[in-house]
Amino acid sequence: MEVKTEGIDGILTTASQKLCKTQKTFDAKDTNQALAVLSQRFGLTICFGHPDAVAHVEKAVASHLRVCFSTTENRVWSFTGYPSEPLLSCVASQLLHQSSDNLRDALDVLKRKVHGGMFEVGQSGELTSRLLLLLAKDMYVRKYLSKDKKAYIPDPHHDGIWEAELIDCQKISVIHFLEYLFGDKFWSKVGDHGKKAFQHAYINFSHWVPMDEFISPQVCEDINVGSLR
Repeated sequence: MEVKTEGIDGILTTASQKLCKTQKTFDAKDTNQALAVLSQRFGLTICFGHPDAVAHVEKAVASHLRVCFSTTENRVWSFTGYPSEPLLSCVASQLLHQSSDNLRDALDVLKRKVHGGMFEVGQSGELTSRLLLLLAKDMYVRKYLSKDKKAYIPDPHHDGIWEAELIDCQKISVIHFLEYLFGDKFWSKVGDHGKKAFQHAYINFSHWVPMDEFISPQVCEDINVGSLR
């Protein structure tokens, strides 16, 4: 994207304020703020049998950028979710990683809600996989690719215009990411051929979205797993 320098920070700040419904610092211990940030990135699935589910969804739609896609004719049930929007995902990631306390406190909120039965973990614990993969990518980017702890990488251009790349939308090396995730000895198990096969391979993802229908019947066998975007 190409915008003026003050516009980049302004857009990110506005998105942060809308997502958290606050002009103050993100409070990761606040249940509504923490769940809004985590839901946008990790595709949290609400258990509608939970007594707090309806109230949570209504507040999230009213105040935390959750979108109501449709309702039943009697308006008893609403079908909602967060949009697949990379910019908003990058804002959510920035909030989570502003400090180690933010990530810990937000995950603590999620843990309590999962233990209370408000969110599904998946048939085989897929929520854990979503958390592990995306948080690992977040940390890899911040350790090796980010600059000046900004949410974007600016590139000076003429007449005060900047071209910016959001740090959480950067492509990353498959080889380096798997080494970071599983350790330096990961590729030794598959030999030089495996590492050579992926030497020019890159991945790029910033959030998860739920899969409500098959993309391809031959490929997608379990729509509950979700999809990286």
